[in-house]
Amino acid sequence: MNIALFGAKGRVGGAVVRLAKGHNLWQIDKDWQHNPLEKVDVAIDFALPCATQQVVDFCKAHHCPLVTGVTGRNSSQLQLIEELSQMVTVVSKDNFSQGVALLNDICKYLCSSYNWDTEIVEIHHKNKIDTPSGTAKMLASTIAQSKGEFGKVTVHSLRVGSNFGGHVVVFGTSGESLTIAHQAESVDIFAKGALECAVQIGKN
Repeated sequence: MNIALFGAKGRVGGAVVRLAKGHNLWQIDKDWQHNPLEKVDVAIDFALPCATQQVVDFCKAHHCPLVTGVTGRNSSQLQLIEELSQMVTVVSKDNFSQGVALLNDICKYLCSSYNWDTEIVEIHHKNKIDTPSGTAKMLASTIAQSKGEFGKVTVHSLRVGSNFGGHVVVFGTSGESLTIAHQAESVDIFAKGALECAVQIGKN
């Protein structure tokens, strides 16, 4: 499959480069006019939010679907992604980890079944720009929607060391508490999930 990759020099983008064996990979820089591929089947985006316009313009020009795992986009950048989704298939996720998807499902079940206090602690490396993380926002949204009128949830953010990403959800009621945690041990889990998604939509 022919894949265009934005953000190849980043942590997750670099993992995509390592894991994309068997695919033709075009690592996009500022100049994407010279196309080494006969056709682009799908684009993967792990660049900074400021590259959103470039990514959208590229997908429009090549009429290719987009898999993006970028967090921290502002409202105008999110609007660009939304407009692109009206033209091509767009899969935008805050996290491509299977474990985080499972954690989200668990939160949805617990919060719709039990009216316990709920708070989130998220831990990432010290150079991560956006706070809270996109994953923490996703979990908070799921919890709030599941709780309905009792949907308030607080997110605590830590930026220390080289942590790949940890999310802890604490549920508490009178006399007891329940803690569920997900810890990313490698950025490869995000890259692998994005590649699997790209292969799926790129074949359609």
